[in-house]
Amino acid sequence: MGRRRSVRPSLPSVRLLSASPPIRAARHTLGDGKRRPPLAGPLQSTRTPTTGGRPPDSGVDMTTQSSGIGRIVSAAKAKLAAVTDSIGTRRARHRRRAALTQQHRLHFDLMCKAMDDPALAAVLDTYETDIPLEKQRQFLFANALYINALYFHRIEALSKAELYGHLRIMCQNRVFREYWEATLHHRQSLPETSEEFLLGRMMDDLIQELADSDTDEWWVVGEPPNDPS
Repeated sequence: MGRRRSVRPSLPSVRLLSASPPIRAARHTLGDGKRRPPLAGPLQSTRTPTTGGRPPDSGVDMTTQSSGIGRIVSAAKAKLAAVTDSIGTRRARHRRRAALTQQHRLHFDLMCKAMDDPALAAVLDTYETDIPLEKQRQFLFANALYINALYFHRIEALSKAELYGHLRIMCQNRVFREYWEATLHHRQSLPETSEEFLLGRMMDDLIQELADSDTDEWWVVGEPPNDPS
């Protein structure tokens, strides 16, 4: 037998399918052969946006914006003015307190010198009756105590009601009451609208009420002022 040639079965030829031709947009032509323009899509509009018959950049919007900015500026100015007034008030109060402190120190220094030196105490002898030197020194010290209480009230460390309580304690001392009686004509020279005159009148009423009272509970005598200042 002859030698049989082996035949390899041939694979079927594979034809590559060509890619489908690209889909072209359909041309819409008019009857005369001219090309029709594409229709606008849902996101494309050929209309010109309007704002109620007025252009978008009309003066109405600018006026509204200017009005809003004006209100903001006015509110800011008002707040700044309030802060400035508050700072000015605090500064004025601080200056007044500093002046009162300086005045109080000077007064106390003068009283101390007068109590230590009889020659200087004689300068302050403005009483209507003759007062012994030792009694004058006591009166000077009583005056220092009274002015000290007024000072703490003036710098707002004591309310008027608290000052009233301190003065009621001072009035329990006989020497202080003698000093107050001896300096009555001093207070008569003060203006009736001044703070010191009004406080002196309050002191006069308190001493009189204590003298007319028949109770031993002196701490309840008198009517403290309702004004907490």
